[in-house]
Amino acid sequence: MQKNSKPYQKLPNQPGVYLFKDKSGLVLYVGKALNLKKRVRNYFDKQPKEKRIENLLKEAQKIDFIEVSSEIEALLLEARLIKQHWPKYNVRLKDDKRYLYVGITKEKYPKIALIRQPEREEKLLAWYGPFPTAASLKEILRLLRRVFPYRTCRQLTDKSCLYYHLNLCPGMCLRETTDYRQTIKKIMMFLDGRINPLVSNLKKEMKKAAGEQKYEQAGQIKRQIQMIEILLAGHGKDQDEEKSQRQLDELRKLLVQYSGIEPMVIQRLEAYDVANLGENLIVGSMVVFTEGEPDKSQYRQFKLTWSGGDPGGIKQILSRRLTHQEWLFPQVILVDGGKTQVAAAFEALREKNLFKTIPVLGLAKKEERIFIPKVIKEKIVSWKTFKCQSSSLVHQLLQQARDEAHRFAQRYYKKLHRKVIFSSIKQK
Repeated sequence: MQKNSKPYQKLPNQPGVYLFKDKSGLVLYVGKALNLKKRVRNYFDKQPKEKRIENLLKEAQKIDFIEVSSEIEALLLEARLIKQHWPKYNVRLKDDKRYLYVGITKEKYPKIALIRQPEREEKLLAWYGPFPTAASLKEILRLLRRVFPYRTCRQLTDKSCLYYHLNLCPGMCLRETTDYRQTIKKIMMFLDGRINPLVSNLKKEMKKAAGEQKYEQAGQIKRQIQMIEILLAGHGKDQDEEKSQRQLDELRKLLVQYSGIEPMVIQRLEAYDVANLGENLIVGSMVVFTEGEPDKSQYRQFKLTWSGGDPGGIKQILSRRLTHQEWLFPQVILVDGGKTQVAAAFEALREKNLFKTIPVLGLAKKEERIFIPKVIKEKIVSWKTFKCQSSSLVHQLLQQARDEAHRFAQRYYKKLHRKVIFSSIKQK
């Protein structure tokens, strides 16, 4: 293929897999890309640093591509195509022990493990790969385990492990788990790239469970669908989006370290505030930040009854909000205030049995202190309190969300207050 040719011009600016082929149509190389056009263009706009790439460009006569909707789907498809074609210029994957496969064992309760040479493994139910990017594969499995908890231990014992207590393993060591095989089938569909059929099946299961009035089961399936959609969210971002992603990553690390809850990813953050000047008029606000940016179409206002000031108002808002299962649940909840407000929000989450999956924290105005509760056995047992610097990415995000919730609550309060004053003047 000529160095000055531009075969990438017809490629889309979308995630996908590209295939270099020779004149007979033989696949020479398979690669994945978040942006197909930009990735393939790099082969022609830059001088190859490796002899392998230089030889590939000389031999290749055609570039095909398969467009997908997310980077994860591209990674899974790349692994399948490499396994199918064993392209000449992917040859290093055959022998390089850094590259991994996912193996699923043939047992009563199959375990999922990373393996190097699947052809030498005994009693494998299925295996997937090779995956050229080990870090990406490990991240996918970490996130996937939060959607579909699975076993990783070598031997079953009669004791529970850490993963069971983190809701990352069904706990077949402690009890008979009848639906685990179905979980494994869903994981296999995901790793095989059949994600749309998987989501379609889950929606049918959710509808059936709701029709049979099994609302807790339907809610669990709905959360699985939502987490898959979050997992598949694209990662191509400009500078502002990259900053937002760094903020969310830092916030996630903070919560893992101090709250004991590990959000899969943080896509949706909800912030709450209460505005009142006594018992006669009290209102609340919910603002939503999607991927670190305000999402005003999701904002909500609440007219409340007096129930003990700001803490009571916070609990009342959260209790009402959490009944709306048609609204996507957040991965993080932020309240305007300190320990009493956070404790009130936690109580609302505890009553809905969501305290293990949705962390809550507070940001107080006066000293700009963050309050993160540590929860053990349905109780707040300690607090992590610290003052952030203005340069902190986490503080910038939380401050923006807190101030937006405060602004939105005050706006609604003033609107209703004007109506009350106007009504009283009119009656006179």
